[in-house]
Amino acid sequence: MADEPLTPEESAADAELLDAISDLWDVLDPPPEDLSEGVLARIETNDLDAELLTLVEWDKELSGVRSVTMLRAPDEVGTWSLEYLGPGFRVQVRISRSARQARLDGWVLPAQPMTVHLTSMGKNSTSDETRVSDSGRFEFPVTPTGACRLTFISDPSGSRPLVTPPFWI
Repeated sequence: MADEPLTPEESAADAELLDAISDLWDVLDPPPEDLSEGVLARIETNDLDAELLTLVEWDKELSGVRSVTMLRAPDEVGTWSLEYLGPGFRVQVRISRSARQARLDGWVLPAQPMTVHLTSMGKNSTSDETRVSDSGRFEFPVTPTGACRLTFISDPSGSRPLVTPPFWI
């Protein structure tokens, strides 16, 4: 009996049941809003010679790119923090913004020698570089605004660079 094809009525009933189950799960356990962007970012980095760090903690609305907020309020001011997880270390980032000037401070835990690049992802892409201090601290006293990402290169080189997903400054 299991090998017999379904009648049109049975096929329609199955499709209706599967739609109802899908709708139920959308209500009970909806996918994260940034799921597709996260998947695309991971796929995009597969072609790169880099490994993507994982965003594990953030505050306020600074999750990924705050494009809707920033389009409404491009002069938004305040302080936001992000935390990323890498292989054998964590990165904590604090972004401070007043008027149109921004600053990024970061800490690598445990401290380890690294070069950090801050790259803007706009039309006129820029890149700035700094080193992680012996205490694990790094800073970019003046940063671009808009979508950016951090790249961490370990010493000695030879391993793949580690990059953050894009975030908004």
